[in-house]
Amino acid sequence: MIRTQRRSAYLAFAALAALASKPLSAHPAWGIVVDHSGQVYFSDLETVWRIDPLGRLSVARSGLSGRHVHELAIDDQGNVYGPDYEYVSEAAGFRTALWRLDSSGRVTYTVPPGRTLPRGASIWRDRAGNTYSVEEDNHLKRETLLVKRSARGEVTPLAGGRYGFADGTGSHAQFSNIAALTIGQQALFVTDGSAVRKVSFTGVVSTLARNLDTDKNAQRPLSFAGLMGLAVGPTGDVYVADFRNRRVLKVTAKGVVSVLQRCDPPWTPTGVALAPNGDLHVLEIGFEPPGTWLKPRIRKLSSRGVTTTEAIVK
Repeated sequence: MIRTQRRSAYLAFAALAALASKPLSAHPAWGIVVDHSGQVYFSDLETVWRIDPLGRLSVARSGLSGRHVHELAIDDQGNVYGPDYEYVSEAAGFRTALWRLDSSGRVTYTVPPGRTLPRGASIWRDRAGNTYSVEEDNHLKRETLLVKRSARGEVTPLAGGRYGFADGTGSHAQFSNIAALTIGQQALFVTDGSAVRKVSFTGVVSTLARNLDTDKNAQRPLSFAGLMGLAVGPTGDVYVADFRNRRVLKVTAKGVVSVLQRCDPPWTPTGVALAPNGDLHVLEIGFEPPGTWLKPRIRKLSSRGVTTTEAIVK
């Protein structure tokens, strides 16, 4: 069995970075979250930024050279969680860690840097203290698992098995390439290839919508990547960044798909975060083919349907 614990996601987006023809100031990251006071946190791969309710941009966690932060999560107390992925050339391997940023700005490691994370450990934590991780190897395409680790350290596969695509319960379900994961009030949600899928806390896997990466109306669609970050609302509606087609989608709990927002080139969305007031915050990366990347910007789609630019990293 393959036990890579998200390393395949790191390699996939490292490959995107390799498409650039010059050093990058920001690789694709999809980490964006918002707390109950309206503060937005997002990653530009190394630095984690904060936008306060007055729209002021500041550094929440200074960038550490070579340590990449792709995903972010947040808990009910406003603590922000993220991973560090670092390639260590002398060891010819990766060093990973998990950290927490509290409301005072203090950063502590929940799992210190090491060659591997404890199985099932991740930034995705439910209210009972269970964490959920993805185990896959997208190169070999043998197996994709969702793994649960209890607060007491008990580890069990929640769903998945042989690489593929099938709804079902536990090991009868199949996943392909999971890019992003988030936790809602009633279930987990993932972007799996071109699909958005739901996984109950008891391991029942269902598909909300498939073939979401096809869009005949896209402006200058990109030839790589697809669905990236996602967020879920209190009623089970899912919001997802369609990187390839430069748009943000909404998938209702019943599987109805609509386009909420489009991005004009060179911008394309990588991550989304839903605020308690219903505003949707979108992390966008600028990319000009064949290999020029721009620093990220954040746009807000208000609950009334008005789009404004919140911040652009200089």
